[in-house]
Amino acid sequence: MEPTVNIEDLNIKLNELSRRISETRNRIKECKNERAILISELKELRNEKRRLLKEYNDIKSEYNKTREKRRELVEGIRKLRSERREKLEHMRTLLSILEEKRKNLLSLDKEVRMPISAIRREIERLEWIQQTRVLSVREENEIIREIARLEALLEKALKARKEKRSFLEVRAELVKTRVEISELQKKINEVSKKISILDEKKNGLKERLDELRERINELSEEIKKRQDRVNSISKELDDLVSELNSLRDQYNKIQKEIEKRRIQAILLEKREQVKKKLKKEKRLTLDELKILYGDVEDIINEELK
Repeated sequence: MEPTVNIEDLNIKLNELSRRISETRNRIKECKNERAILISELKELRNEKRRLLKEYNDIKSEYNKTREKRRELVEGIRKLRSERREKLEHMRTLLSILEEKRKNLLSLDKEVRMPISAIRREIERLEWIQQTRVLSVREENEIIREIARLEALLEKALKARKEKRSFLEVRAELVKTRVEISELQKKINEVSKKISILDEKKNGLKERLDELRERINELSEEIKKRQDRVNSISKELDDLVSELNSLRDQYNKIQKEIEKRRIQAILLEKREQVKKKLKKEKRLTLDELKILYGDVEDIINEELK
């Protein structure tokens, strides 16, 4: 401490240090309170983030399952539509065949007016006449020509019957194919409905995922801001504690200096008293001799112990 500084100046510095120590302590308290609040908020924010992350992962898993199920249904509907296309192509082929057979039947029906059994009976009757009667050449030729005509007509009638049977078979196949197409369409509609339901569900899950992702990002930003502030406060607290320790050291040093100055003043006053006594009595006590001839610094240091 500079010797030119008087006790009054030292007291002023002491008061200033006391004020600064008080302010620093208050600031430390404020920082600790703010940090405690921030740490509490961080805990709540991190808990919320963990909860939302779990919800996000659960929904993401459900979203992936829904998307996979939809993919399977789409693949299934592709196969159904492919099968329906094949059936439709087959139906068109059957319709073409059926139309051709209908034309053939109409043509044969115009040529064949008699039932097959009647044609056969007429052939048998003519053959019987040919075999059992004596006929002229003209009559014989007429029967032969008629039998030939009837046999040709019978062949056409048999062909017509075969064609009709084939026509009915094709028509039955057409009816069966139409039923199959109808069933396939029904399945396609059912799968399409399921896909629509899954699309609605998937869109809802996607919307919720977007909301959660946005909120999680917001929480991450809030957590970062608070964590940065906590780090800043912790750094400030370290600086404040160092400053407080420094202020305390200065305060204690000035206190010691004031006490030293006070003891020095008392000692000097006592020394003057001892000098006066020495002039009068010539005899001094050991303590008085020590005050009179002793080293001032040693006496002060001993008093300060």
